[in-house]
Amino acid sequence: MAAKTKVRVALDWTPNTIHSGLYCALEKKIYEGEGLEVQLLPPNQDYNTTPAKRLQNGEVDLAVCPSESVIAYNETGRMKLQAIYAILQRDASAIVFTKHQSIAALDGGIYGSYNAKYEDHIVKAMVKAAGGKGEGMQIQNSTGKLSLFEEVKKGSLDATWVFMPWEGVEAELDGVSLYSFKPEDSGVPYGYSPVVARNVDLSLDDQTLKKFISATVSGYEHALRDSKEAAAVLSPHCRPARSELFLDRSQQRINEFFKDGSSAGPGYMQSSKWEIWTGWLNKQGLLKVDLATDGLFTNEFFT
Repeated sequence: MAAKTKVRVALDWTPNTIHSGLYCALEKKIYEGEGLEVQLLPPNQDYNTTPAKRLQNGEVDLAVCPSESVIAYNETGRMKLQAIYAILQRDASAIVFTKHQSIAALDGGIYGSYNAKYEDHIVKAMVKAAGGKGEGMQIQNSTGKLSLFEEVKKGSLDATWVFMPWEGVEAELDGVSLYSFKPEDSGVPYGYSPVVARNVDLSLDDQTLKKFISATVSGYEHALRDSKEAAAVLSPHCRPARSELFLDRSQQRINEFFKDGSSAGPGYMQSSKWEIWTGWLNKQGLLKVDLATDGLFTNEFFT
């Protein structure tokens, strides 16, 4: 029997329904059928190393990360980080409060930040679009990334950035009222998030990547066909454990974001979305160099 090719994937968060297609491909042995031995590696409890940094360090072969990471690494030249698969075709995230009905309230509030390069500027732009100034917002970046939403629910922070099909469902089932504000509603054309990305200079070979993408597409198609089974496949990997009700509802919600309504299947990216997103960042003065979007992503491994 031929040896399988090992593929180590750094996840961007603890296992959740965004990752369900990856776990379906793993547990249904779709990766194995392609001759791959895939390891899905969540961050440690302190989240002191991002997936992109783990990729740069050579700890993993692929990283699940937001498109901002791809842009930031290419802007600085630290690594030729390139997206090869968009897990979500549409933005499922939002800035959430439990106390305020307008994001402009962050002018005098505390925002729990993940320390992403463009994050705080994006939030300030959203505050300004709602009529605020954005300058009075306090940035709290010392709280552990994995506990920011808990701190919002406790009242220690006024707002943070979450995925609505996960934390939004959690709040819903816990009876916590959330006020949510999507970037697009404030004129921010937020890009693909998350994506699966590679280091171009230390990449797996093309054939391995084609096999990985093919199996990953199959995994997400399985999740789309049977959300209940996808939730059951994910369940043993969740830390802390989640209820069947929560996972079923979360999977149903996230399934709406795995495709964009076009004829393209899961994972495929549109150049226009990258161009609009980088164009907005450039207009805001956040990009110091001109970036060719065709280097930021590729669909070449879709077969």
